[in-house]
Amino acid sequence: MNTPTKTQVYNLVILDKSGSMESIRTEAINGYNETLGSIKATQLKFLDTQEHFVSLAAFCDCGIDMIYDMTPIKDADKLTKEKYDPCCCTPLFDAIGKTVKTLKKKIADVEDAAVLVTIITDGYENSSKEWDGKAVSKLIEECKEEGWMFSFIGAGEDVVKVATTISITNTMVWENTAEGTKKMFDIENDARAEYCCCLEEPSYRTMSRAEKVVAKKNLSKKYYEKK
Repeated sequence: MNTPTKTQVYNLVILDKSGSMESIRTEAINGYNETLGSIKATQLKFLDTQEHFVSLAAFCDCGIDMIYDMTPIKDADKLTKEKYDPCCCTPLFDAIGKTVKTLKKKIADVEDAAVLVTIITDGYENSSKEWDGKAVSKLIEECKEEGWMFSFIGAGEDVVKVATTISITNTMVWENTAEGTKKMFDIENDARAEYCCCLEEPSYRTMSRAEKVVAKKNLSKKYYEKK
């Protein structure tokens, strides 16, 4: 595989579409579409040095709907109510395990890959059949060693506790109301844009692959800092 001249930025959003999301369905759709717009703006800003892709995994007990799968950002259309229809339960571990493992395999040979995984849920794990917390934690630890960035956005008081059980330290408590949803997406988009700006530092551009992994680990630790 030829070494790309640009940093390949993979934006994976794992979005809960269990039944409890119905009350904020419109806000979730609008927020995600703002995220698409933010990624598109970043792509245009760094057109010569970054290449952005987006994957959107909307999950419930019916399965995982890959609305986008490593789609070039320029080809990603807006999310619609027809594509995002909440129902049933929350197989959180299955959604994370399956999508992260698949992406990891697909980009294994990419020389300079920056991966941002954002998990958004208003509930807790209650219906996974193939993955448990221990297996998900192990997979995430492996990916973090390769420089992947993970964030967990959840509702309720136990967000940090739940995220910690699967080895995620970048967390945000989300109030699942119209106002809270908008605020959450605004904070997430700002953090994502700042992360991508850091990939443009001259020091990063001249690093070896191993050095870039270390740099991305350090960026990940500060993802929501001062947000």
